[in-house]
Amino acid sequence: MIHRSAGATALVGMPELVVGVQELIDGEWWLYVETAADVVGCPDCGCRAIGHGRTRSAVRDLAVAGRPTVLWFARRRWRCPDSDCEVNTWSEHVGAIAARASLSERARARLAEVVNVEGWTIAGAAVEFGVGWHTANHAVAEFADPVIDDPNRLEGVTAIGVDEKRLTNARPGRSTTFTTQIVDLDERRLLDVVAGRSGVVLDDWLSERRTHWCAKITLATLDPAAGYRRALIDNLPNATLVVDHFHAIKLANKAIDDTRQGVQQTTTGHRGRKADPLYGARRLFLTGWERLSEDRIASMMDMLNTGDPEGEVGAASLAKELPREVYATLNITHARRRLIVFHQQCADANAPAAPPTDSPTTPTTADASSPATASNGLPSQHAESEVTNHAQSRRAGHRRDGRTDCALKAMDRRGRFARWVRCRSVRARTG
Repeated sequence: MIHRSAGATALVGMPELVVGVQELIDGEWWLYVETAADVVGCPDCGCRAIGHGRTRSAVRDLAVAGRPTVLWFARRRWRCPDSDCEVNTWSEHVGAIAARASLSERARARLAEVVNVEGWTIAGAAVEFGVGWHTANHAVAEFADPVIDDPNRLEGVTAIGVDEKRLTNARPGRSTTFTTQIVDLDERRLLDVVAGRSGVVLDDWLSERRTHWCAKITLATLDPAAGYRRALIDNLPNATLVVDHFHAIKLANKAIDDTRQGVQQTTTGHRGRKADPLYGARRLFLTGWERLSEDRIASMMDMLNTGDPEGEVGAASLAKELPREVYATLNITHARRRLIVFHQQCADANAPAAPPTDSPTTPTTADASSPATASNGLPSQHAESEVTNHAQSRRAGHRRDGRTDCALKAMDRRGRFARWVRCRSVRARTG
């Protein structure tokens, strides 16, 4: 235990406070601090105040020499001796420590910085600073809200990605909550989170932006949702639209599952079982052919010959590989050729490509037992430009399309937005 250390007072760096005693307890510095004020006047009448006791509170501060630090602040209470004064008693105020606070102001700012800028989770930051999750979340929201409300926060954005995401799961008395999320594809940061997942929601958000801001957007990625597509076309006159390959391939994989399940029911009369050939090869059908060894490909073909007598699952599997070739091309001419091959394959298999859907998550499906599901939800010919633009954007150096969903999931894991912060991002823009 050390008493009245001028060095410790200087090390704490709070001019309003002096360190009276310091102790090292359980690996933490406990610093007993107080103000140096001896003479204080009544804020109302100006009379010299009389001491009226102290209230002591533990306040977490920034670490000192790598050790967690707790400030035990003895806050003075004062009393006015004038019985006619309207002010009876009051507590002294220190700018570095707010009333009833468990964190110093600079510790709150640092906690918000490690979450908003450095990518920590709120739970991880709360453990690091020795406070509860709600205390940490309030600090993050308080320092992030001014940045979110700043209209200049969105300046410099030239490429955006749009996707819908489930924010909260359904519970008794509460349905599932969905949001529309907008991402900066250049910086890979979350720009905004808006309640709802329709084209109207996105159209309203874009309408709130200034016209010159919308004119600067040159690239926009989206999933195959007609509402999002219409909102982007109406509000971004200079943007090249690109269907995110993640969602296109995801729809192709769903088509394979739908077709396989339909064939399974038709040929066996029951759902997939362990001994059923189609059920045993279900994961092989969803894997890119270039990633399969020769033995795995031979095994998949044997299972198709056994469990797919009409070749419907095989046609769906081939139809899934063709869009992947479209997205793998390096120039738009080659992409268009590969897309023509895809449409020809659908025509030969009697599987017309489905148009983009009105719902971001529930595409219109054909009969699961028919070859039509081989292209279920994949882009139709009237939307082929959004698919082939992927190759054009790559040629121009925009290696950003197709990363919208990955960025959102990474932000979700790191806690970039709180459980509910006005359906807004808490990510503060730096620089």
